[in-house]
Amino acid sequence: MVHLTADTESAYAPVHVVRNIRTLLRLDVARSDPSAMFLHAGMVAWHGHGIAVPGDKRSGKTSTVLAAAAAGADFVSNDDLSLHHGGDGRSGHGWPRSVSVRLDTLAPLGLTLPAATSHPSNHHRTDAHLLMPHEIARMVGCRVTPRAPLRAVLFPSFTDDDAFALRRLDVSEAARRIQANLLTPPVKDSELTARFDAPSEEQLAERARNLAAEVPAFALRQSLTGLGARERLADLLDEVVAAR
Repeated sequence: MVHLTADTESAYAPVHVVRNIRTLLRLDVARSDPSAMFLHAGMVAWHGHGIAVPGDKRSGKTSTVLAAAAAGADFVSNDDLSLHHGGDGRSGHGWPRSVSVRLDTLAPLGLTLPAATSHPSNHHRTDAHLLMPHEIARMVGCRVTPRAPLRAVLFPSFTDDDAFALRRLDVSEAARRIQANLLTPPVKDSELTARFDAPSEEQLAERARNLAAEVPAFALRQSLTGLGARERLADLLDEVVAAR
């Protein structure tokens, strides 16, 4: 049993409830699914093909996810993604949470904030807004889907010129990059984490190597000012999902 002691009158109470439920579910999945990997990554579904987009802060992960959604992809996740290997192959699953969108990226993306947003912290944030998945969908005109079959992994980064550059990664580099973006443990709650058995670093490293050997991975270099080039991005996403 979990007892939440937060002030029920606080505007943040629903946020804390959802966060704790998500934490418990993620820990349970990490314990029970021998294939699970949790990444700091987003995901879009391009014509039904899931593309995982791992990346640290300022790598262009969120911008790439939003640009792909604006170009016609379905939104699956932005920060928290879990990958699984089951009877129907590999898949990526999003975890419901808010998306931090830097306001200075909206103009290059050709987007504007929704008229009203629900996260209470938006009342005092001036550099970014936290948007819920349904608000992302309203902003970019996309659909939200909870999962997608994994087809490729795409690592974005920003460059100073306006050219897109897509490079296929070899297995060793892909495995190294995947492992660098693993969330270990999958949540930031040490007290709860201690109550669950988690896979070892060696087990996670093996899962990363197996993923890299089976799923094509790419590095995407793009400019901040070129994020609105949706037709060019669509062509690159076609190339990514067509790779074997």
